[in-house]
Amino acid sequence: MLRPLTNIKIIDFSRLLPGPLGSKMLADLGAEVIKIQKTNNADYVAFQPPFIEDISTLYHALNHNKEIKILNWDLENEREALMELIKTADVLIEQFRPGVMKYWGLDFESLKAINPKLIYISLSGYGQSGPNSKKAGHDLNYLAISGVLDQIRDEHGKPVIPGIQIADIVGGAYTIQIAVLSAVLERQTKGEGLYLDVSMTDAIIPLLSFPLSQFWGGFDPNEMKILSGGLVNYNVYKCLDGKWIALAALELKFWDAFCDRALKPEWKRTQQFELSVHIFPKHEIEDFFKQKSRDEWVSWAADFDFCLSPVLELSELEKSEHYQEKKSILEREIKGLKHLKSLI
Repeated sequence: MLRPLTNIKIIDFSRLLPGPLGSKMLADLGAEVIKIQKTNNADYVAFQPPFIEDISTLYHALNHNKEIKILNWDLENEREALMELIKTADVLIEQFRPGVMKYWGLDFESLKAINPKLIYISLSGYGQSGPNSKKAGHDLNYLAISGVLDQIRDEHGKPVIPGIQIADIVGGAYTIQIAVLSAVLERQTKGEGLYLDVSMTDAIIPLLSFPLSQFWGGFDPNEMKILSGGLVNYNVYKCLDGKWIALAALELKFWDAFCDRALKPEWKRTQQFELSVHIFPKHEIEDFFKQKSRDEWVSWAADFDFCLSPVLELSELEKSEHYQEKKSILEREIKGLKHLKSLI
């Protein structure tokens, strides 16, 4: 693995998922990350079951490669210790509501006086300014207000709550990495620190690139549903064993290849819109996939190239040939405790 941040020290005040995951990934890139927790104000993730030795497995997964320091900076000697750390830091990440770090005297304007080259990143749901800046929020709120949730609906039009944290990870963890890497390069050029305001709600707007381009072009993406179930050739199908298969034969060349393999030349079409669920008899494909189990369909398609994939369940990831060969799932020993498997 590349470790371009080997000489970078990061002071991380963040909690929960977005900031800690982002700083964990920065540590994977070689950075020295020191996680700061205030006495009697623990990271809430530590209480999220299941647990290893009374500490959340998620907390271990997010923080296993960091140094943890618990300080009460209301006390003079511990505040001095914190300031000494900040003096030697390259980056500081905080994830509190706007104004909290200023209340503690730990805002950028205060700290750049002792460390002019400090890169200071504030991560929040809505950013440091604007009508929502002081509001509490979670992933679902950010998805809702950004318009992303509008694009995740069931067949009845009801917005569907994703089983994963999209805004926290895409808008938070990944964006923090971009911010840190960009700021480090900027500092190399200008030789001074800088302040970055990262809003998770703003950062996930690019997820709407395709539906917004449709909307601005005069189409309603909630009616077209090109990539969200409106086409029979880009859909999920239930198999004989109750498991699911994903068919993403979006281009006609892939769809034609699928039809040839299925011995169904009559399914071929000359225009993509003819594969709309409102035009094409979708039930024929549903009945087709109910003839075999999911894994039988995977074997059936193994030597052909028309974008057919199994919908793997969480319990199957470790057995996946792809993840085994790529060594994507790691097993670590955390402070002598039980072995912890991690995909992040």
